[in-house]
Amino acid sequence: MAYIRSTEMFVCKLSNSLPPLTFEFLRNGGEVLQTTEDTQGGQPIIFRFRVNERSKGQYSCRVTARGHSSTSNALNFEVMIPVQGTKLVSDPEPPVIYEGAQFTLSCYVRKGSHLSYLWYHNKENVASHSPFHHFSGNTLTVEKASERHAGYYSCLATNKLGNFSTSSSSTEVSVVVKKYLSAPKLSFTLYHHGSGHHANISCRCDSGSPPVTFSLLLDGRNVSVQQTNLLEAWFSLPVIVGLDMGTVQCRAETDNQQLLSSSVDLEVVPVGGSVHIVMEYLQTADSVVAAALLQCIISRGTFPQFSWAFNNSSLPSEGHSHALSPHGNILVLTNVNKANSGHYSCQVRDSFNLNSTWLKSEQVLVKRTAFKLTSIEVIAVAFCCFLLVIVVGGACCLFLSFKKERHQHRGNDRDVDSCEQTNPETVCAMQETESEPQTEVVDTVVMEVEV
Repeated sequence: MAYIRSTEMFVCKLSNSLPPLTFEFLRNGGEVLQTTEDTQGGQPIIFRFRVNERSKGQYSCRVTARGHSSTSNALNFEVMIPVQGTKLVSDPEPPVIYEGAQFTLSCYVRKGSHLSYLWYHNKENVASHSPFHHFSGNTLTVEKASERHAGYYSCLATNKLGNFSTSSSSTEVSVVVKKYLSAPKLSFTLYHHGSGHHANISCRCDSGSPPVTFSLLLDGRNVSVQQTNLLEAWFSLPVIVGLDMGTVQCRAETDNQQLLSSSVDLEVVPVGGSVHIVMEYLQTADSVVAAALLQCIISRGTFPQFSWAFNNSSLPSEGHSHALSPHGNILVLTNVNKANSGHYSCQVRDSFNLNSTWLKSEQVLVKRTAFKLTSIEVIAVAFCCFLLVIVVGGACCLFLSFKKERHQHRGNDRDVDSCEQTNPETVCAMQETESEPQTEVVDTVVMEVEV
């Protein structure tokens, strides 16, 4: 094997021959490239030629002496062409795909032979044993692409002969792996504009790849469209407080997806009705109140504003031993102690109307005390005590019965012994006689169980 444009040398040698001899340099068994006469005999003949692209083939030599010819063995010769003009081609083109799809990259060269390939992803070598890539010849294939496979790819084609090698690198190709859109979510807030109110409507997808076209639908009719490079779009519609303005939905579209959000009633209900507090205690292992959760609940109201009071004084949004939820409707007392034990209340009004009237709840008392047993727990404890009385009483009865039986057996044994001592030759036996029933007094065991 040799690189193109190099000079190569073949040696043809014949032993035990007499001159004159004719040597012919052959390619592929028939094409005569060179002819040389040997007048001395016994000397090896050297053929030199410059390698070109057509030099590949089988080479041999033929010797003719006194009308007889003999052909040598054939040598296979390979031509190695230096690498030039490497190019990377993608399928599909352009390489823009969605998660789970396949893409293939092929490395082509304008010139070159006996090539090997190296692949790079974001300038880092792609290992041949990578479980995510499949290599075959000059191609790299990813069967199920994900976000990790996106980025810039290039290939390096190379060949090597001895200590000499040539290589050529392609330009980078950007592979884009898009994420599928998640279902859009619709929400709205209210703001005052001019003499009226408007709904600021948000249509958002939690995941996906922009650009996305968002459309707002009111009672099924398309009222506004936005195309954005974000995953969220905002729309504005006029609203009359207390009036149902219809049902709104949003639609999110890409080049291969179209998704609808859930429908939302575009209605703003003023705060009204009753306000009350639901309280829940959290106790420690020794049944002492450690924390409390207070929730302010209203009968109706779309955008309520909450405020809390402690012992008739306004409670700040943050403190050392309390915290409020983001909407302000839940108050958490993280450490119930003497300082924050007392009466709590909440009040609510419309957040979009600062002139609206506050609706107040009744006060609830929060106090750090021993945690009282519930009625279910009381019943459980009483039942356990009842079972204990039954078990102890049954054990006592069994013990007294056993004691009585043992006493009777001892009395009978004593009567038999007395009879034998008095009349040794008389057969003694116990005689059964009717007698009046005897009354046995058994001590009464009284147990007092305190519940």
